[in-house]
Amino acid sequence: MSIITIRFTHFSAQQPKYTFGEQIAIKSNCDRKKWITGQVTGLRLDYHSPNTWNYTVVFDYPQGFCEEFTEEDLAAVDELVCPQLLL
Repeated sequence: MSIITIRFTHFSAQQPKYTFGEQIAIKSNCDRKKWITGQVTGLRLDYHSPNTWNYTVVFDYPQGFCEEFTEEDLAAVDELVCPQLLL
């Protein structure tokens, strides 16, 4: 597999928290054990806020439904397994 390096040329762009192929959970107002999981398939810097990343996530459903989220809507899958990491 090839390694692809992406450089961000915007003067205030910061590195995204999640990367392509990373398994993540979508936060919701329900119990953490019921959060939906998925895989990051796309990244996009918000046009109006260069430090806000938008992530395209394909859900772990047979239909492969996908949606776009901001970083604050997402959590690492480890947070589902180890909630003490949030302390």
